[in-house]
Amino acid sequence: MKKLWLELDISGTLGDDAWIDMEQPKGFIEGGVVNDPKSANNHPVDQPHPEGAWREVWVQIEDLHVEDAIRFYKEQERVLSVEEDG
Repeated sequence: MKKLWLELDISGTLGDDAWIDMEQPKGFIEGGVVNDPKSANNHPVDQPHPEGAWREVWVQIEDLHVEDAIRFYKEQERVLSVEEDG
């Protein structure tokens, strides 16, 4: 299995909804939002994330489907970048 790193636009969404609501590609195993304590969330929890807000997301993909998954994520409107780990 391979690990991918995504930069996910969370503008206008609540919490991790941008990630939770996102469709996943074939070969997806698991993934999650990296909650960086250094990144200030200067808005109330019950309010949407401000314009320009993004989070790092890690994703594990079956080896056989990595190239397709990279293409899939690059086509998603909220995905700002995709990188393969290592």
